[in-house]
Amino acid sequence: MAKRSTDRYGGTTESCNLLNAMRELLESAKAIPAAHPERSEGGVQTLRRGLAIVVMLAACAPTPTAKLPITCGSTTGGRAGAETQLRFVEASDTEIVLTFGASAASNVFDVPAFELIPLEGAGAARAYRLRVTGSSTLNPDGTASYRGLKGLEPGGRTVRAINLIDESARVVTFTILLERDVCPFVAAKVYEYGKSPRAQIALTFGGASALTIETISDAVGGAPIGTPVQGSGAGYEPSSKITITLGGRRVWDTTANVDGTFDSGFWIPDREPGLYTVTATDGHGHVGTTTLRVMAQRTKK
Repeated sequence: MAKRSTDRYGGTTESCNLLNAMRELLESAKAIPAAHPERSEGGVQTLRRGLAIVVMLAACAPTPTAKLPITCGSTTGGRAGAETQLRFVEASDTEIVLTFGASAASNVFDVPAFELIPLEGAGAARAYRLRVTGSSTLNPDGTASYRGLKGLEPGGRTVRAINLIDESARVVTFTILLERDVCPFVAAKVYEYGKSPRAQIALTFGGASALTIETISDAVGGAPIGTPVQGSGAGYEPSSKITITLGGRRVWDTTANVDGTFDSGFWIPDREPGLYTVTATDGHGHVGTTTLRVMAQRTKK
């Protein structure tokens, strides 16, 4: 059996295997008259034409979905000594994303050091402890940098909950409970939101890529029509075109970086106020999904 070639995420090039097999069949069909002169030339020509069409279809087939590398055991990442402030925790049925901002505790900013450890006996199909060192929900002056809930329950088929269970000496610890026995794709990145540095730790499930939207109105979870927002993603095909849609309608295009991440700002279009699904796709089978509440334009007084 021929070995399968792998892409950067460990996926296989099944369409190439199919294409090669069809070409081999076409070559075999060409050899039929010589090997079996008693066969009908018309029948052979029909077979050749049919196989030629199949080869053409295989050649035009879209690039197969590339698989993101998953982590089932313990894993570590980030930079030891980096200091951050926890800003946002987002959870859906396909992803969990922690977003961090700069801290007055240090001038060293990067993805904070983190450790993801599987847990046994947590009463879930699969569970993890996520320990982040060099971060806090409180700024050094005692004000809150994170104003969200300490427990999020998306209520889907995969992610049951993420809970902030402990915080001390600038170490924040979470438990992650899953409804299914699946392993995450883990990504970490730094970027800028306007002039503010940001760092993210993202876990995605079921082959999904990461996607978050940061707005000027995150305190209320949405953005008014005509205001800027920033999309941030990880786990996409390097240097690919990223298409962002809101409610199924394209709103923006950007290009992924060489590491498969992207960060791009766009404006909230004129849409009926309400909750919308936002997607980012790269044309190579990678899709990130989140939600955004479109709000009515503010009236100037």
